[in-house]
Amino acid sequence: MATTLTATNQEFKPKAWEEVACPLCGEKQSRVFEKFGYEHRYTYRRCTRCSLAFQNPRPVYDMEFVETAYEVYSDNTDAHWQKGGLTEKGKVVYAEYAQTLREIEALLGRKGRLLEVGCNTGFFLKVARDEGWSPVGVEISRSMAELAHRQFGVETLAGDWVTQEYGAPFDAAYCSHVIEHIPDPAAWMRRFREVLKPDGILCLSVPNMNSIDRRFKRLLKRLGLKRDKWQAWRTPDHLYEPCEKSMRPFFERAGFELLRTYTYPSEWLGEASFYHRVFHFWLRWGAKQRYYLRPRR
Repeated sequence: MATTLTATNQEFKPKAWEEVACPLCGEKQSRVFEKFGYEHRYTYRRCTRCSLAFQNPRPVYDMEFVETAYEVYSDNTDAHWQKGGLTEKGKVVYAEYAQTLREIEALLGRKGRLLEVGCNTGFFLKVARDEGWSPVGVEISRSMAELAHRQFGVETLAGDWVTQEYGAPFDAAYCSHVIEHIPDPAAWMRRFREVLKPDGILCLSVPNMNSIDRRFKRLLKRLGLKRDKWQAWRTPDHLYEPCEKSMRPFFERAGFELLRTYTYPSEWLGEASFYHRVFHFWLRWGAKQRYYLRPRR
């Protein structure tokens, strides 16, 4: 990741702070859960109702914050694609994305129009197009949306995806590690219902606050044996850290049926060893969690 402050190595200094309620359930009561970030200046509090860990107080979330945090958030195209061909890492990521698309297709029963919210530099869109989908991407960063279109020739839109018009509804939507960055996730879920067909599939991936790795790191911090290694320019862009206990009732309130969920490691290609089934499918202790959802009829 990067911010507009990275190149000059400037420190991010919030111009103001705001107090917020739980972004998922609206509860105002919470308790201190974890200090994090550069010099541990930011605070996650845990909701007393749904157990969500969320920033409070947090830097004021306005267009200046969005510009700083996301305009140059990523430029990892070279890691996947060089001189018109896949790199070795790109081949692995390509296979991972293709596996995810097969899982969506298995639940949906077909291929069709696919919307990616937070399309980054467009590599998932390329894979989707190669695999027979008709993809459209939307990205808050204009520079990344333009890079995705220029590099892969995929259809991309720049700006707030909630306010965009897309024409015909989509068969599927894909949103990977994005929704935890935005202040009103309920508005996003309403918009997903609007843009999806009645039997459409939403694939939503998020960090897992209750992973074994995160639990162990929090224990070390509480014992004074570890501090976060954050660069001064980095913005605290995860406004909340999801866990299954908080996400399940949130999806229910938003009008979605949960079809399947599991945790997974990076560059997972769909294999299901006994270890994987226990750790990721049953206990769900992995660092990342994926949810497959359908609008409830």
